[in-house]
Amino acid sequence: MTTATLDRAAAIERFRRDGFANAGPVLAPDAIARLKAGAERLITRFTDEGLRSDDYWNFPVEGDERPVLYRVHNLEKQDWAPERDLLHREELAQLAAAFVDGPVVPTAYALVLKEPYRAAEVPWHRDRVNVGPRTVCNLSICLDDAGPHNGCLEAVPGSHLLPDDAEVAKVRATGPVVPVPVSQGDVVVHDVRLVHGSGPNANGSWRRTIVIEYADPAAPPAP
Repeated sequence: MTTATLDRAAAIERFRRDGFANAGPVLAPDAIARLKAGAERLITRFTDEGLRSDDYWNFPVEGDERPVLYRVHNLEKQDWAPERDLLHREELAQLAAAFVDGPVVPTAYALVLKEPYRAAEVPWHRDRVNVGPRTVCNLSICLDDAGPHNGCLEAVPGSHLLPDDAEVAKVRATGPVVPVPVSQGDVVVHDVRLVHGSGPNANGSWRRTIVIEYADPAAPPAP
């Protein structure tokens, strides 16, 4: 058994216990570089070329004519070929299947953004609770290093196992709240039932993440 196998087994065990885990690098560095370049082109279309679309989620800033882009939804449908094809790499589906411990299908794709100095915090939430634990997970492909300084993921371990009606604010207050720092190329897997959020980006470095939801084919769709 290799060290990589042991690391993956430990990550799966943490996912089962805590609801999240850093699976480490999955795609080769050249694939990450291509995804990052594609993401930068999408961002430039919004910031420099004035593209506006229902898929480009943003919010205004008082006193600043430049809105803050925080998500590109339906990422698989955007015009950024050939890098877009990397979203469908078999390694990613295999990783999700290993964590969910069963067959999976991709059900959503997005580019989540934390612009330097301007990005707001993401309110604490659960992605959805109409599914059981370990049936739907999100894979976050990290295109940048991230930590508390630029708004990395934060979560309450084990909260994916709480009842559907658990109060998110109370769960966060009870804690513990754990930051999930990452390096470029890492893939973080989290259960969609997990109570999580992230802080603002008060730093000069981007936090750009491609998020793909994988679900058991028998799981109900998002409400």
